[in-house]
Amino acid sequence: MTLLNKFVSYCLFLALLAGYGNAFAAITGVIRGSVIDIKTKEPLQAVNIVVQGTVRGASTDGKGQFIIQNMPPGVFTLRASMIGYRTITIADVKVQPDRESVANFLLEETVLEYDPIVVLAGKMQQRLDQTSVSMSVVTSKDIERRNPTSIIEALETAPGVNFIGDQINIRGSTGFTFGAGNKTLLLLDGVPVYASDTGAFNWDMLPPLDIEQIEVLKGAGSTLWGSSALGGVVNIITKDPSPEGELLFAYSAAKNDKPYYSEWEWTDPDRLHYTREDMSYSKRLGNMGFRISGSRFFSTGHTELGDFKKYNLTGKVDYRFKNGIKVMAYTAYSNINKGFFLQWKGQNDPYQVDVTNLSNRGKVNQISIYTKIAIPLSARFAINARASLNRSLLGNQFGRDADFNPAYGQGGEIQADWIPYPGHVITFGTQYQSDKGSTKYFGEHEGFFLGPFIQDEWKARENLRITTGVRYDRYKLVKGEKEDLFSPRFGINWQPWPTTSLRGSVGSGFRAATIIERFLELSIMNFKVQANPDLKSESSWAYDLGVRQYINQDWNVDVSFFRNDYWELIEAHLDLIRGQIQFRNIPRARIQGIEATTNFSYPVFLFGVDWTPGIQASITWMDHEDLKYHQPLTYRPNILSTIKTSLKAKNTTLQVDYRYASEIDEVKIYPINDRVPMKFVDLRLDYDWGPLTVQLGVINLFQYNYAPRETDLMPMRTYTVGLKGRI
Repeated sequence: MTLLNKFVSYCLFLALLAGYGNAFAAITGVIRGSVIDIKTKEPLQAVNIVVQGTVRGASTDGKGQFIIQNMPPGVFTLRASMIGYRTITIADVKVQPDRESVANFLLEETVLEYDPIVVLAGKMQQRLDQTSVSMSVVTSKDIERRNPTSIIEALETAPGVNFIGDQINIRGSTGFTFGAGNKTLLLLDGVPVYASDTGAFNWDMLPPLDIEQIEVLKGAGSTLWGSSALGGVVNIITKDPSPEGELLFAYSAAKNDKPYYSEWEWTDPDRLHYTREDMSYSKRLGNMGFRISGSRFFSTGHTELGDFKKYNLTGKVDYRFKNGIKVMAYTAYSNINKGFFLQWKGQNDPYQVDVTNLSNRGKVNQISIYTKIAIPLSARFAINARASLNRSLLGNQFGRDADFNPAYGQGGEIQADWIPYPGHVITFGTQYQSDKGSTKYFGEHEGFFLGPFIQDEWKARENLRITTGVRYDRYKLVKGEKEDLFSPRFGINWQPWPTTSLRGSVGSGFRAATIIERFLELSIMNFKVQANPDLKSESSWAYDLGVRQYINQDWNVDVSFFRNDYWELIEAHLDLIRGQIQFRNIPRARIQGIEATTNFSYPVFLFGVDWTPGIQASITWMDHEDLKYHQPLTYRPNILSTIKTSLKAKNTTLQVDYRYASEIDEVKIYPINDRVPMKFVDLRLDYDWGPLTVQLGVINLFQYNYAPRETDLMPMRTYTVGLKGRI
């Protein structure tokens, strides 16, 4: 049977089981209520309502109303959460058989998110300050604020996160490996979406309008999420269909300034740098909801071969049955045609390439599909299942046609959430993943893993949560090696006072080498990439101690002490004398440090106007070392820092962002070249005009010249204009 047939069979079986359970269920009651804005008294739609201690929940409709059915008799606590509003709870909601109970919420709007709801830490909803691991959250409001053109721009100000090229580093986990082998797992609504042959991420796979929230888990996460969750996990949560018909649209355009030095000018400085158009429509029709989005993104690039054309089309549909069963499907398609800027022509021509490289162009076609079913068998037991397919195709790479075949990644997962008795939430299941790719450069290969997992979150006391879990993975490379991998985890969260949250965790992660890391053989420019079929899987242990302190309801501080130990870390080894590149294992490595963040806002009434200043600041200090040769790891800064400030008065918001990364100590290709720290300042001004928002911005305000990797300068000063709205 194919994976899809197996998944359908599972779903039919689970649906029958759910119907059987409901037929013999005890007499139940109903919780009904509404949610309104405490200031405007307007109803709030799409608010998430959860009955704590159960697997039941709902969301508000276009009138701000919700209903939770099939509730067993008892006394419960309800939690209401929505991005941009403070999370609140209502206790002592009494449910009686064949009766309706009422719970009405009043939510208060907030500039900054102080206690967002996350799912990445434990595959279930929980408040950020109640998790045992370090996490950061980028909300849809943060994304709208930055007016990003890609997911990278949405993430680049998250604490402890920086990018080297297109590769994400969470607390220095990945470095730079020429686009292959990210040590972070990328998820779309909890589903892996990396390219099956290269392990690369397509950061343009969906438009920013689709994103509800991005969660960043820092440290190993393989216990629940499996392979590739070595140094962290990024989960992109897409928006649900709107209860009422809603059309979102966005337009943005930009123009580069002249280069810092006149000698660097290489093209007409008045040409338009990029234009981007996005549109999304969603609506609920009874029990069914849908969302469809599309985007077009054109750029001339700030360098030669920096031009591209990108198209996106996404669709989401769900159906909610009256007995609580929910079925959902999502599809994201992207088509990219772009140039590849590998390195500059010279230090006097940093935005140009050698004439012999002008044919370096590529095409990427990718489609990601997943389908899910959630079946609540009772208030204390639910089953979730999903199947996914990720197909990616490279073409015309470095001037050649038909050298690449589609790479396929197929996956499936069965998960159960069980509350055997109050205080325990047990999550268990099995995940399957198959990755297959073939090209003339590495042949045809396929690998798969099967991983059962279990985790128990025990609420030992009202203010104490203890998490234990373990996962076993069998990884098998067809006609190749096989490995058995264990990923245990232990975590604790203790809140000795209502405003203080202490956390600690220790967990293991692993990542099997990608097909391209093991088998790629390719001559590119002056280098020859050599295969290494004996490449071992890399593993890690992550240790984290943290405290989250609420000074008051408008100010919090979070401090984390972390240490990540790596075994057989996979890095690209460069032999400059022979002109060879090969992926090899570093037997032992370590990254450790301290991270501190703070969020502050405080409304002020001055000169007859309500002013709302907001500050989000973070600093991450890291010490990283190859423990065999006792030298720094490559392409990792020692210090990362961000400061995001905003000042809102009536309909106008002024924003200033500062990003800093210390000078990188070790690089691979040109180690004697001068290197400087990153110092970027971005300025934005937003004006709300009814349902429209006009955005003006200056990116890299002070025209700072910075290359995160050798011979690849970031864009010069860029002027942006944007228009967003909803109907």
